[in-house]
Amino acid sequence: MRLFSSFTRLTHLALVMMIAGAIAMPIAENAYAQAKKDATEWIKQGRQLWQKNDISGAIAAYQQAANLEPKNSLILTSLGFLMTQQNNYSGAIAALEKATKLDAQNAKAFSALGFVYVKIKDYPSALTAYRKAIALDRQNIDAYNSVGFLLTQQKNYTEAAKIYRQAIAASPKESKSYLNLGYVLKLAGDYKGSLAIYEQVGKIAPFDADVLVTLGGLFAEQNQNEAAIAKYKRALEINPRHPQANLAISKVYQSQGNYAEAISSLRHAAAARNIAPNNLVELQKAIANLYTQQGSLSGAIVAYREILEVEPEDAATYLALGKILTTQQRVTEARKMLENAERFFNRQGDIDGLNQTRKALAELK
Repeated sequence: MRLFSSFTRLTHLALVMMIAGAIAMPIAENAYAQAKKDATEWIKQGRQLWQKNDISGAIAAYQQAANLEPKNSLILTSLGFLMTQQNNYSGAIAALEKATKLDAQNAKAFSALGFVYVKIKDYPSALTAYRKAIALDRQNIDAYNSVGFLLTQQKNYTEAAKIYRQAIAASPKESKSYLNLGYVLKLAGDYKGSLAIYEQVGKIAPFDADVLVTLGGLFAEQNQNEAAIAKYKRALEINPRHPQANLAISKVYQSQGNYAEAISSLRHAAAARNIAPNNLVELQKAIANLYTQQGSLSGAIVAYREILEVEPEDAATYLALGKILTTQQRVTEARKMLENAERFFNRQGDIDGLNQTRKALAELK
């Protein structure tokens, strides 16, 4: 009787547990479904904020989505991308590495990791990440070109040429890979091979402004200025504010002593909407140099200030601006610029720049 009683209690307990489990299963399923639905809404909101360039808002939205779906590799990949736009590289790496651990086939996460590692100058890790991205996606042309760029920076031209040829084999109509290969061959001293590649891409993409600028550069190197200008003008017909086309044609005008046309070309390009910060800085530096050569220091000052709006820690620009302001006897402003230059050169460990700046400050006093 005791045995039966114990068995009855156990059976009753099992029945209770079974019923509880049956109740819990739909509750858990419903909770998961609700979390997924909520995560989708946060992703939608984050994407909208991203499109409006509200990066902080987008990050907050994607973080909410990640909290609801912590094992979703794609959400973490987007979060990593967003963090790079705020220069939060440690946060981006954490998110992207977690994404790759959750999904070892996530090629986009590996590509993004490569980009972040380049930003923090961890080039070995960048190469590893980009090579993994290529292994997962043989059509990832950006990854090929990124590996080629890193190898070129290391002066490993042979391996860089190999990776660019792989990119061309993967996507024969992608002009960027041809341009990069031509450039590397030129650096390696293979001018004949470089010219052949440039001529090939000229046939593949005759209306590509980047290709036309490169071909113009070949003519300019041979002092065939009229032919160079023709190529640059053709590029500008396709894209009137093309930064490199305007920069290149301005150099030809400058070599001819036509400073007005040179500056006009540069200013035209710098006025483009949504211009990349690095392109804007390059153009404004060229404008400042031209104005300085002409003795038009007010124009140079404006150009240098434009650079600092984009690159507020550009030590060389602070130094150049400080020197110009010194010549105009604007001592207070000059000292401020030179002190900024000193601080940023010191932070960078640039001894030569630091010495130049301290010399300028000593002369100012």
